[in-house]
Amino acid sequence: MLCNNCNQENSSEAGFCSKCGHQLSDVQAQTPPPLTAVNISKDAQSTKNTSSSDSETADTLLAAFVGKKYDDFYRNKWFKDSEPRLEVNNDGSSIHSFNIAGLLLGTSWLCYRKMYLVALCIVVGINTVDLILMHLLGLEMYSSIGQTSFFIAWAVLTGLLGNYFYFNHSVKNIKKVMSNTADPAMLEQELAAKGGTSWVGAIVGSILAVLLSMGMSYLFAPDWFWLV
Repeated sequence: MLCNNCNQENSSEAGFCSKCGHQLSDVQAQTPPPLTAVNISKDAQSTKNTSSSDSETADTLLAAFVGKKYDDFYRNKWFKDSEPRLEVNNDGSSIHSFNIAGLLLGTSWLCYRKMYLVALCIVVGINTVDLILMHLLGLEMYSSIGQTSFFIAWAVLTGLLGNYFYFNHSVKNIKKVMSNTADPAMLEQELAAKGGTSWVGAIVGSILAVLLSMGMSYLFAPDWFWLV
């Protein structure tokens, strides 16, 4: 099914466009209308209304996925001086904002927000770099740098990129739900179930992150690491 707003091809069962979030009607034209003076005039008059409608749709979908913290926190962090949309802002506001929970809680916050894959990649990345430094620097130099300062640097990085990670996670899942859910009435329920938060995920994710770190150190750390 072809979206008559952005010409994105969607599955025949989709209720919303997977690219722009525009609601799809039961019958979509497969080819654009001819460029006549009348059509051009209509397009010019409806551009502003269409943009407003797309912004409202993106706002509604993101609010359904994120939950109550969307209006209080994430909406301003992601969009700031621009309209809500299902893509990274041109001004980079969804990137250039700070998340204090990402700084203080790190992978626990990522798992709380159900970003399990991101948390896994960060844990593996942190430990891989840490192990490489152990082997390259040796006991004396590695000890002078300090493992604590290394993990602080990663915590700061998570704080700086936390909102960006969460925005991309939200958009990706919203588009996936829209492509699989034909009934608009069920869409918000599906988004709420897919998004939101999970204390169980945060606790289990934190425990698994510690176990994974210990396992990687046990397998790959130099012998002197266990003697310090």
